Amino acid sequence: MKKIHWTYSVAVVSGVILGVTSLTASAKEFISIGGGGTGGTFNTLASGVASRMNDTFDDVRFTVEGSAGSTENIRRIGSGDLQMGITFTGDSYLAANGLEDFAETGTVDNVRFLGFVFSAVSQLVTTADSGIESIADLEGHRISVGSAGSGTAQTMDRILEYFDLEDRVSTSYINGSQSSDQLRNGQLDAYHGQWGVPAGAIVDTTSSLDAKLISTYDELKDADFFDAYPFYSEAIIPAGSYSGIDYDVKSIRDIGILVASEDVSDDLAYRILESLYSEEGLEHMRAVSNTTREMSLENGVSGGNFIPLHPGAEQFWRDQGIELPQ
Repeated sequence: MKKIHWTYSVAVVSGVILGVTSLTASAKEFISIGGGGTGGTFNTLASGVASRMNDTFDDVRFTVEGSAGSTENIRRIGSGDLQMGITFTGDSYLAANGLEDFAETGTVDNVRFLGFVFSAVSQLVTTADSGIESIADLEGHRISVGSAGSGTAQTMDRILEYFDLEDRVSTSYINGSQSSDQLRNGQLDAYHGQWGVPAGAIVDTTSSLDAKLISTYDELKDADFFDAYPFYSEAIIPAGSYSGIDYDVKSIRDIGILVASEDVSDDLAYRILESLYSEEGLEHMRAVSNTTREMSLENGVSGGNFIPLHPGAEQFWRDQGIELPQ
């Protein structure tokens, strides 16, 4: 009789333990982060954020979902399919204002800024003897603007349209490595990339070809390009960034940022930034990709002046003594 009683007690206790374990597991929060294409910068960085967070938190599980990139990540945060993502400042601005790709589908107003991730620098590459010295000189030439639908292509398409060149150049929509190959083989006169510096495709080009990079910032500024596209800013590609490029190149950049849905709790948003922008977190992100070398507390709110800051992010950056964007 005692033995039966003991067995029953064990069963009850085991049931309680299993029940508590099940409740604990079901209480864990799940966060999906929008990345990009396999092997691309966005997916690599999103994976870096997720791995850092999973090493930090026991109560939240972070996963990465592949996507077409910045615009898709914004749309999916808007629909509630994603909770976080890597996006460009420009796309976030356009979404918040219902412009360009968002003109027909409407504004996406639930995306909130968390922090700066990397600079995506516009880089215009041509051969040393092409005769191309400016944007205006592209007329009559063959240029790859970037992969179709990419931020790279969108930037160059905006520039060509602004300068009324879209029908006066021959454009291709191919990726960086293909562009480098075709420039080297004489199939292109120039190509454009919006990447971190140094970019692999341009390293390949400049190490195998007498090439040059074109400074575009002054020409764009003089044409009031930034009045139409305020989310771009000046970027300097330092001399020596590429083989044979022994001069500074003045260009423009869009900014890759980490964003979250407004539904992410203030406490979680704060904890994410506290982990990511710690010394250990920044070292982790730099090990993930050299494009994050500008990530720092000092640069943390760069790109944060076009969409609202998440309240948790606002509190975090205030606590670090960082002046918030207006």
